[in-house]
Amino acid sequence: MSGNTMNSQRQSGLESLSIGFLLIAFAVAILIGWQSDAWWLVIPVFMIEAGVFYLIVGVVTNPSEAGKSRQQRDAYYYVFWGGTLGLLGTIWLLDWQYPGNVPLLVVLFIVWLGGIVIVLSLPRLRGGNQTIKQ
Repeated sequence: MSGNTMNSQRQSGLESLSIGFLLIAFAVAILIGWQSDAWWLVIPVFMIEAGVFYLIVGVVTNPSEAGKSRQQRDAYYYVFWGGTLGLLGTIWLLDWQYPGNVPLLVVLFIVWLGGIVIVLSLPRLRGGNQTIKQ
């Protein structure tokens, strides 16, 4: 099998896994909203569930095995957006539980963005130094 065929099969499998998990996560979020009689909870709970899932997918997807920049970009994409989605859902719930802390939650979000940008840029910096040394 060629590399493109394996990558497309892997991508298709990941998409199917994502759809299945997100459907189950949405059902769980609806159940939580129904049980707590607070339907607004469906959205932040779903955001947290989806965020955690994509964060795990990004961490488990090992781009070093594939050696391809596409897989590395996909893993970074999942880590960034999964973590961001989970954080936004958590901020939503924290603001509801502890109202009046919006400035602190905005600072938390900005720190998250800065931290994730630094972490995701480290491999490029390491790679850049190696090419300069050669």
